[in-house]
Amino acid sequence: MYDLLTSSCWALEAKYFSLAKERILGRLGKGLPALSADESRPRRYPHRDAEGYPAVWQASADVVVGSGPGLATSMAQVLAGPRGSAGSANTSGSKVAILPIQGTVQKRGGYCSLGTKDLVASLNAANRDPEIAAIVLDIDSPGGQVDGTEELAQAIAQSQKPVVAYIDGLGASAAYWIASQASSIFINSASTGYAGSLGVLCMSINQTTFLEKQGYKVEILRSTRAVDKARLNPVEPLSDAVRAVVQADLDQIGETFIAAVEKGRAGKLSTKEDVFTGKVYKGADALKFGLVDALGSLQDAVNKAASLAQSGQGSGKLASSFTQILQTNGI
Repeated sequence: MYDLLTSSCWALEAKYFSLAKERILGRLGKGLPALSADESRPRRYPHRDAEGYPAVWQASADVVVGSGPGLATSMAQVLAGPRGSAGSANTSGSKVAILPIQGTVQKRGGYCSLGTKDLVASLNAANRDPEIAAIVLDIDSPGGQVDGTEELAQAIAQSQKPVVAYIDGLGASAAYWIASQASSIFINSASTGYAGSLGVLCMSINQTTFLEKQGYKVEILRSTRAVDKARLNPVEPLSDAVRAVVQADLDQIGETFIAAVEKGRAGKLSTKEDVFTGKVYKGADALKFGLVDALGSLQDAVNKAASLAQSGQGSGKLASSFTQILQTNGI
């Protein structure tokens, strides 16, 4: 039992752990097995896959998740609760993988969030799995690290199975870069959902005056030939030469960001608004200017992904062989 609780993905997040623990201990208290026979069966995605990355979440096209909640309730139902009208229909070919992109975007992850490397591995695993028809990105993120974002965005754009993005609160900066490569983007609210912040920044904090007031005088010594080492630091003035180099880097990354969004949202972005100024838009305006396609819930995004799989549509790619299974079964 201990191994079960500590070796599962949901054990990494306190909210998932608490929900599952309550249900499991309740069953044990009634003399029932911790999990039903169906729930105890090995799943295709264990805690770690063959490449050592965390597993993806799975849901069916008809899972009842309500209006835009986090994954905690849904996962508790799948992992610890009885199957019923709110559970999986278990129809062959109807599963949708849900990838959580929540918190700060980081290449290697942290603070119980999956890194972009983890997400690429999970996305690839979902594409390989014949039981998965489509993929939904469950996004609530202010953005984050540039490194790794482009790789994940490209993996989404190249996915052989349709990918739909769902913004549950905030999809900004790097998180929007990622979302923009999906076939369709939903946002949870016209007034409390936000998308945008399309741009790149670098922050430089000069701590010299503060340190001097504390009685410190910092001097950096470099090896003779390493004259350019760590020139962007908090204890030396930012020279015009360093500023120019940083600005050039930011501009280049910014153009890459813009090109990706324009390609991913081709024909959808409004020509009446320059959405690349770094402004963040509330849901209604994000919809108006073409940053998102619709207002809706996670359920709506799952249904859209399943519909795209059924019709053989994706992100401009050929329909996966799994789409034919969906159509054969008349789903």
